[in-house]
Amino acid sequence: MGTSTAQGTSRSFLAGLFFITSATLLLEILNTRLLSVVTWYHLSFFAVSMAMFGMAAGALWVYLKPRKFRREDAFGSLYRYSIFFALSTLVCHLIILFTPLSTLEGWDAANLLKMTLITLAVAIPFAFSGVVVTIALTQVPGNSGLIYAVDLIGAALGSLACLALLSVLDISSATIASTVVTVLAILFFQRAKTGRSDLRWVALAAALTIGAFVNSQLTGGLRVFYPKGNEVAYSDQTIEYWTIHGQILLSPAEERVGPFYWGAGAGAPVIEGMKLQGLVIDGEAGTAVTHWDGNKDELDWPRFDVTSLPYHLRKEGNVAVIGVGGGRDILTALWAKSKHITGIEINGAILDILQDRRRDFVSLDQQPEVQFVHDEARSFLTRTDETYDVIQMSLIDTWAATGAGAFTLSENGLYTVEGWQIFFDKLAPHGLLSVSRWYSPEALSETNRLISLASMSLLEQGIQNPGDHAVLVARNTVATLLVSPTPFSDADLDQIEVVAAEMAFTILHSPRQESSERLIRDALASNSIAQLEAATHHEFLDFSPPLDSRPYFFNILKPSALLSTDAELGELGIVAGGNLLATYTLMLLCLLAFIGVTLVIGVPLLLSGKPNLPKGVFANGLLYFACIGTGFMMVQIPLIQRFSVYLGHPVYAVSVLLFSMIIAAGLGSSLSDRISVERDKRWTLALPLTIVVLISAIYLLSGPIIQATIDQGLVARCLIVILLVATAAIPMGMCFPLGLRLFRQYSDDCLPWMWGVNGATGVLASVLAVAISMWSGINTSLLVAIACYALLIVPARNLSR
Repeated sequence: MGTSTAQGTSRSFLAGLFFITSATLLLEILNTRLLSVVTWYHLSFFAVSMAMFGMAAGALWVYLKPRKFRREDAFGSLYRYSIFFALSTLVCHLIILFTPLSTLEGWDAANLLKMTLITLAVAIPFAFSGVVVTIALTQVPGNSGLIYAVDLIGAALGSLACLALLSVLDISSATIASTVVTVLAILFFQRAKTGRSDLRWVALAAALTIGAFVNSQLTGGLRVFYPKGNEVAYSDQTIEYWTIHGQILLSPAEERVGPFYWGAGAGAPVIEGMKLQGLVIDGEAGTAVTHWDGNKDELDWPRFDVTSLPYHLRKEGNVAVIGVGGGRDILTALWAKSKHITGIEINGAILDILQDRRRDFVSLDQQPEVQFVHDEARSFLTRTDETYDVIQMSLIDTWAATGAGAFTLSENGLYTVEGWQIFFDKLAPHGLLSVSRWYSPEALSETNRLISLASMSLLEQGIQNPGDHAVLVARNTVATLLVSPTPFSDADLDQIEVVAAEMAFTILHSPRQESSERLIRDALASNSIAQLEAATHHEFLDFSPPLDSRPYFFNILKPSALLSTDAELGELGIVAGGNLLATYTLMLLCLLAFIGVTLVIGVPLLLSGKPNLPKGVFANGLLYFACIGTGFMMVQIPLIQRFSVYLGHPVYAVSVLLFSMIIAAGLGSSLSDRISVERDKRWTLALPLTIVVLISAIYLLSGPIIQATIDQGLVARCLIVILLVATAAIPMGMCFPLGLRLFRQYSDDCLPWMWGVNGATGVLASVLAVAISMWSGINTSLLVAIACYALLIVPARNLSR
């Protein structure tokens, strides 16, 4: 082979590697969105764990089967297993689509089987990708630094490509498009193998591209057929959106008995033949889009809803509505003759419905006093100079979602003390923050935690008597909390009592009426943080105020509840019951991950036999790679959780975090070549300590940085995240290659063990990090990471000759 041919082959190989790693990261992030619709949100993070599991299994397969993966046939292996990756991507996607999984009834044998099937379907494609990447990095001769750089650049760009794809395609069409990227990799690997290109692969790539576009336009194409286990029938009149925020389905307009109320008061009018459209968000019905012709004289019915309470007190004011949804709260604000109404909505698809697709149906965008803003609420309110008479935040999830524990593991920056400080700062002196949540008169619920959050937020404002600044009113299963920076006036309280009497609302607390519920009464009577902690204490339930470092408002279950009997949990009701279901699901995922790691990684390693090494070397090696596998994921997962709040959505956080950590870790790996493992022992102390210092800096400074820059635009916030993450990820990326070089001093036979241990601990840590963050806080996971890298000093120094 001539020089020019060799160079061409090298370029083909690098192009193939670029496309295969791009497709791998693209599929990983697409799977997080797919699982959040097919199942509940608390399963979506599992896509990251299973991707890592598959990649680790593939890498280990290459190491343990050297006769199957011969170095002289490296290009052939790359070609074959890229084909397997493409085929398994499509087949496994179909398996996920056609496997109805509903956890509402608990985990019976059928659901366990389905969950196992979905787990395998998520992991299997990444096993083939893991084979390809491992062979590319270890068996192909050439400039190893260049090869690794192409691997990382492809992966990093793939992690961002998801944001672009989901802005134009649905999830299945985007998955088909990711397969197009894999087919391009196959084309270039074939050229690297044979020196020529088979145009049939070009034709297949073109056919898949057309197929992805056609599928996105067809009503009867591939779709999520069983969201949350419930079959969905698509029609020509159904409008489907896929964005990075998830799936939105807008059903055809139907004449129904309306209107749509969250908590209808006594005397609420019932209108026959009212046109409504169901707005379904991520497979769970969220709200309704109501037909309105713009005639404000007909807008009397909204006042009967318990969520309308703030407008009975602050008519003709300046209003901000957080989470526009179907426009229900906007209609209420219009009834109150509000002078200016700002609807803040992070999901652009919802705004497209209200401002374009159904503009004439809802008539909201045509009102001069209504302004829609496409932004994250905290960021927008921090930037604006406006102050508001009412800031309203009504529930847009359903009772069924609450019962399933849908948001138990979901971060939400709108329900944290730091978030409420921003809201208070933007209220006029007599302004009202109105928050409506689910309420159960028979059992403790998230309304109890809402009261705790309100009390803590008022205390942080220097207010010593929170009860004078809060009113809680309920109707059936919905409660509305009004909070004001100034005490409620007698006129306000008189009006609340008049409205409550007219509409049969229940006043659970007002400055004139203490609550009969102990927790609500004591929380609002607290005049210090210590008193609030005592007031909200419960053996099984967590009513502590959520913080940005622990933003899990919807999880009110303590770990101790898992050890309690059904009788002891009898008072918990549907909210904590949903938490319990979600927690058991998390435990099941931990178990499935452990079983998978044991069978796919542990057993093959044990069967391969323990390497013949000097005393202590093997144990120190296992400890070294366990520390960096656990430590890396105890940084990555908590930062995804932390920056989900900052960036406004988990997909932004996953994409930006993976992009920055991949690039930075790759740079660190490249820089590690400059360290002499054989002659210089200083790195064994300096490197772990540097990582400890940098993670500690993130631990201490990320909160203040978020608070100081929350008003910046999304691009600026993404750049800040990249800078923060990359600073620590560069030295973290040096640890793995340095460890491999350490062991090559003793024997190459132990390398499969080290790859396996690193992958196994990374998979298990990714699941464990979620549990730690949920119950103890994101910062606790970072402390575990700090401990892991501090412990790394011991095996690193023991192994360094």
